[in-house]
Amino acid sequence: MNINSRIALVITDQETNAQIKNLGVGLLELRADLFKKLDPAYITDRIERHKPLKIPLLLTLRNQKNEGAIKIFSNELKMQIITTALPLVDMIDIELRSPLLKQVIILARKLNKKVIVSSHYLKGMPRDLESVFKELLNAKGDIVKIAAKANSFDDVLAMLNFTHRHHRHNLISMCLGPWGTISRLVLPAAGSRYTYTFLNKPTASGQVDVKTLKSHLKFYFPSFL
Repeated sequence: MNINSRIALVITDQETNAQIKNLGVGLLELRADLFKKLDPAYITDRIERHKPLKIPLLLTLRNQKNEGAIKIFSNELKMQIITTALPLVDMIDIELRSPLLKQVIILARKLNKKVIVSSHYLKGMPRDLESVFKELLNAKGDIVKIAAKANSFDDVLAMLNFTHRHHRHNLISMCLGPWGTISRLVLPAAGSRYTYTFLNKPTASGQVDVKTLKSHLKFYFPSFL
């Protein structure tokens, strides 16, 4: 697995294909909830614009505060957008606690799209990562994702050990916050399927810009990547 395939670039509706095409990333996460307009037609148009890049597309919509959403909107609108946009992308991220979880997984299966089931802990590390992991696996998605704020280096070590223990699973892990910045570099080496990055503006605390992240990955993990 090469360095590019491990890097997920998070974008909104502001980044252009010209900015993205030569970066060498393995996934584009479309944070549709951060688009200028929460309109299905507008969102699908923006998705279509990125398809010529031939980079796998991940659709993500955060609509609740505990998911890290900036805009709060209804689950009805969220499902309307997903139903319209999912045929155009390769993957979708849906939160473990979302009431739409089962509905989205059923739709994704019909369309042959992969599902990331995610769980976010914005204030600190969960007490038992193994229990969270088991619950995520039981949701029957294709990939599980845990993002938790690190309030100390011990928290980073806990996530690192957990990730390495489960490196054979389709797992994405990350630590949020200033303490979590180092996790963007080391967790891919421990087994996290993707590490998330940005081009113009971070969408989560602890993210490192794509050029810096790639240079560090190449330097510290040349044999692995």
